[in-house]
Amino acid sequence: MTVMLCNYLSYLWKLMLALAAVLLGVNIYRDYILDIRADSLLRWLFFVLLFGSIIVRFVDERTARKEPV
Repeated sequence: MTVMLCNYLSYLWKLMLALAAVLLGVNIYRDYILDIRADSLLRWLFFVLLFGSIIVRFVDERTARKEPV
């Protein structure tokens, strides 16, 4: 189970980073183009996705170093 999960970590952090980038674009669009303040939930979700993707990337690099190819 753990080996199978480690295979998908590289995809997971890239997906989280892409979602954070999309969410940042939505926040900027709502804030500057539409003059609607973004909800605090959207702002927190951006930071959760951004820092979560960084954490998953470091875990992915550590597991890649420990496992022989």
